[in-house]
Amino acid sequence: MRYQSPARAISLVGFMGTGKTTNGQRLAKQLGLQCVDTDDTVQRLAGKTIPEIFATDGEEAFRDLETRALSMALSGPRSVVGTGGGVVLRASNMEMMKSAGPVICLEARPETILARIPARNDRPLLQCADPAGRITQMLAERREAYAQADYTVQADYRDRSVVLGQMMRLLENDPRTTLMVDRRTRVHVKASNGEYRIHVEAGAFDRLARLCPPTAAGNPCVVVSSEAVAALYGEKVLGQLTCGGWRAHLVTVPNGEGAKTLQNASMLYDRFAEMGLDSGATVFALGGGVVGDLAGFAAATYRRGVRFAQLPTSLLAQVDASSGGKVAVNHPKGKNLIGTFYQPAGVVIDTASLQTLPERELRSGLAEVIKHAAIADAGMFAFLERELEAFCALDDIAVRYVLARNCQIKAGVVERDPYDRGARACLNYGHTVGHALERTSGDWELKHGEAVAIGMVAEARFALELGLCDEETVSRQEALIKRAGLPTHAEGVDIQQAREALRVDKKIASGRLRMPLVPRIGTVQILRDADIEALQGVLATVIGSGTA
Repeated sequence: MRYQSPARAISLVGFMGTGKTTNGQRLAKQLGLQCVDTDDTVQRLAGKTIPEIFATDGEEAFRDLETRALSMALSGPRSVVGTGGGVVLRASNMEMMKSAGPVICLEARPETILARIPARNDRPLLQCADPAGRITQMLAERREAYAQADYTVQADYRDRSVVLGQMMRLLENDPRTTLMVDRRTRVHVKASNGEYRIHVEAGAFDRLARLCPPTAAGNPCVVVSSEAVAALYGEKVLGQLTCGGWRAHLVTVPNGEGAKTLQNASMLYDRFAEMGLDSGATVFALGGGVVGDLAGFAAATYRRGVRFAQLPTSLLAQVDASSGGKVAVNHPKGKNLIGTFYQPAGVVIDTASLQTLPERELRSGLAEVIKHAAIADAGMFAFLERELEAFCALDDIAVRYVLARNCQIKAGVVERDPYDRGARACLNYGHTVGHALERTSGDWELKHGEAVAIGMVAEARFALELGLCDEETVSRQEALIKRAGLPTHAEGVDIQQAREALRVDKKIASGRLRMPLVPRIGTVQILRDADIEALQGVLATVIGSGTA
């Protein structure tokens, strides 16, 4: 499945009496969204009833208010929008609705409409001697406009659940609303060791017994987690795995990047052996990227490799590290210097875990999200520009869309280049400068995502200097990075050390630096032989003054 940007609204159009308000409320309740009735908004804006607006100001004034009310509804929180029967009379209104999401037209026979509209004076356009004839005439006049809707649903049924069922089936198959209808999102990944799934849903850890069953009851597994994450989720995860039939154990490692060492890997080997884990065991990595790297490295090398599954709890791990198939530990001579390629057997992402993530960690993870959008998906980049605040507020639909789409992008690249021989280099955007800043910031003071964010700023400026992109491409990246609460320059970094770190970048081969750059948002170009001295010059623009 290809995930398009989620719809901002589902709009219901149709003639009066077709049930837009009632069905809109039922649909909104089913999807967990708010329902907005534009007629109610019009009356609130005008301080008058609709008949009074028609009587005192005229139909054109009403249509102006209707367009204003529609614009307000479509630019607000995600919702189901019930519209007035004549909203389609302005082509611009239909264009506005379709740009926000699918438009469903509710259709009913004239006799059904007449039976549903009581004989009262709140329908200004039906104040005539022959309301039945007037309905038939108006339906004919509006038929072409109603036909512009994405879908048409018959609304003659007395049983409203029939109409709701029809709408839900349509929305289940619309890429813009799939995430609204189905609370469980799955991404299929083809890996060198076979296919696996990435499950993305709120409360996924509560379903581990179903999502991760053992091949046989009593199979051994070990959950490796950091001390901090184990305190939050260790008991729940261990309980679920035990209920599912696993013989489960929990091992904790220290918090932070400093835990990614050969010494801690050796400690895990000791614990695995003490527990009697054999080649049929599975290692579950519960935590952020550090735990995923360390537990994955131990799983890849214990008994020449045992099964390994990721339960990532940080945004950075969820959108990047958990699906890359790279596992490693650090060495005094460099980060991730000792490692291998080892694909997981599965990934389970419980989006609710982001609720307990410190804000700085959440924003750090956003750097990789922005990177993926910049190199591969202009639509997701525009979505982030439009709805970054919704994502940061952990809106369920925005979070699942961003996580699933990022996993798709990362998995697609890894499928083409599982062992980092070429195409995978595009994922290093922002990392050439970012890694240099990380290595010189001292005791990992600069988080990985923060360093990558600064790296993207520097590398975008580098592309501009080379004439490979325009000012707008640079400014859009910088603006989004700032809005995400990420740094665009580094303080307290020694510029000479950072320049030297660039010279020993691990991506240099045979004296040449291969470096991805973004010519325009959503595309990437690999520079085969980047000028390191020129890049060092750009580096100075993102390092705070007084640090040389």
